[in-house]
Amino acid sequence: MSEIELETTKQGSGANEIITSGHVWIAVWYLAWPTAINTIIQTAYGIINAIFVGRLPNATDALAAVGIGNSILMIQFGLVIGLSAGTSALIARFVGAGDYGDADAATGQSLLLSVIAGTVTGLPLVVFAVPLVRLVGASGSIVSLAADYTAIISWFSIPMFLFVIITSAIRSTGDMRSPLYAGGATIVINILFDWLLIFGIGPFSAMGVRGAAISTAITRVVGMLLMFWFLQRSELRGWFRHLRWHSGWSSRIMNIGWPAAAQNLLWSTAFAGFIRILALLPAAQAAAAQAALTVSIRIESFAFMPGVAYSIAATPLVGQNLGAGKPDRAEHSAWVATGQAVAIMTAVAVLFLAIPHRLALMFTNELAVVPLIVSYLRINALSEPLLAVNMVLRGALQGAGDTRFPMWTTVGTLWALRLPLAWALSVPAGLEATGAWIAMSATTALSGIIMAIYFRIGRWRRIRV
Repeated sequence: MSEIELETTKQGSGANEIITSGHVWIAVWYLAWPTAINTIIQTAYGIINAIFVGRLPNATDALAAVGIGNSILMIQFGLVIGLSAGTSALIARFVGAGDYGDADAATGQSLLLSVIAGTVTGLPLVVFAVPLVRLVGASGSIVSLAADYTAIISWFSIPMFLFVIITSAIRSTGDMRSPLYAGGATIVINILFDWLLIFGIGPFSAMGVRGAAISTAITRVVGMLLMFWFLQRSELRGWFRHLRWHSGWSSRIMNIGWPAAAQNLLWSTAFAGFIRILALLPAAQAAAAQAALTVSIRIESFAFMPGVAYSIAATPLVGQNLGAGKPDRAEHSAWVATGQAVAIMTAVAVLFLAIPHRLALMFTNELAVVPLIVSYLRINALSEPLLAVNMVLRGALQGAGDTRFPMWTTVGTLWALRLPLAWALSVPAGLEATGAWIAMSATTALSGIIMAIYFRIGRWRRIRV
């Protein structure tokens, strides 16, 4: 073992010891709390951004444009999350086994793949922004707003890919604090530039939706630079020795990553299809429904926060314990993380049932939009506990390198069930946006049940990475 590898092994032993040998509840909380705070910060930005955009003179069109643009960008984000699944699974296994040399190799190859993927996916979004937003359902003045928003952000795809991959790599070692620090810094920058560029404060011109996009672009670059700095201070600092194409490592990463990428792509395109179904409603109702969906997702992100945090925590919990030869501890850790997430997300869902009007009015006072937000929150509150189960166990399966079953679950619940049901309830049945909300909530619950049954069966224990 080289001096560098020996040094990083000693430095990494603290987090690894907690994850693989400490009290399970403490290990779960050790990993979850920094990510929970980071998620709160990220969610706060999304909420503030929606509030800023919702205060523009053309608020309904602006909110709809941002929602449509984000639905397209989510397709690309889904791909990078898929790539990060391979990175996370491999690094967690190697760290659990004490093999930091292979962890460095997986990190370096993942960074190279992220640059390639960012280039290949970013350029088409820039070139075809207008037809893409039309395809999703933009019309009238919303087209130019959504296309500008999408194209500007897409120019900065590579920094986003690198930021996500480095974050996943560092988290897989058990270091959740460095991403927290980077996340906090970037959100402050993003909010500042949102305020300056959307409304035109000081020497800046008021740019509206375009200003929100430029602010995001600036933040992507800053975030990438910060994460590179943390990477150089981490136990994966030997990554730079592996910045060359290696078909063996790329195959191992993509063997795990492509089903996760496909899963996220399917989810993102299904979400775009969901917005497209809302566009089939009469014109005035369609714009209001799309705006309501944009705001509702922001509000529901309060419930997403613990689910995301515990899902991220479940990845190294399962991966490192499998690498250490402790599959029973891996399973127990996953269920503990799931139980904690269910408890917290259920508590948040109670607020959606109790004060939906107050939550809606924080973002907009548009008379056509507020009732739709209220109905969304009440209907989807019922499925939040099973959404927690689905989110955390998917993170656990990712740590095990089992990404194929979640992909097929996405195909079944979203494409085969959610979209046809949303169309049937909203258009032929005449329930309009409420019908779409019902379809979303029902299929979310079903997905959580399926995931719990599959994880209990335990096939993931035998996955080789």
